[in-house]
Amino acid sequence: MPHCLIDCPQTLAQRVGEQTLLATVHDALDAFGLFKAGDIKVRLNTFEHYRCGAGADDFVHVVLSVLSGRSAEQRRRLASATVAALVALLPDVESLSMEVVEMPRETFVNRSQYLQEAGLSA
Repeated sequence: MPHCLIDCPQTLAQRVGEQTLLATVHDALDAFGLFKAGDIKVRLNTFEHYRCGAGADDFVHVVLSVLSGRSAEQRRRLASATVAALVALLPDVESLSMEVVEMPRETFVNRSQYLQEAGLSA
């Protein structure tokens, strides 16, 4: 269920490898043990035009959206573990960050829930 978006410069993604970056974040989330590996969705947004500080330094920012119900401590440890994996992959990138955003269960709907609520077969 978790949805993860990675933002970074296009040149960084090409240099390290898009699939490597995706796998690093996916594997860090999977290793944490809160989610089933098959439920983790990781996407990459790359930017050709950006500004980071006074110039065009490399950066990686990750946003993980999860359903409510995890403690603040779990979310913080999850973010720290993911940033640690990124630091290991990208030791020269100074700007590495992650935020974990809660999605209220009451307002989240996916395909399976919609079909079930509509009385349609999945």
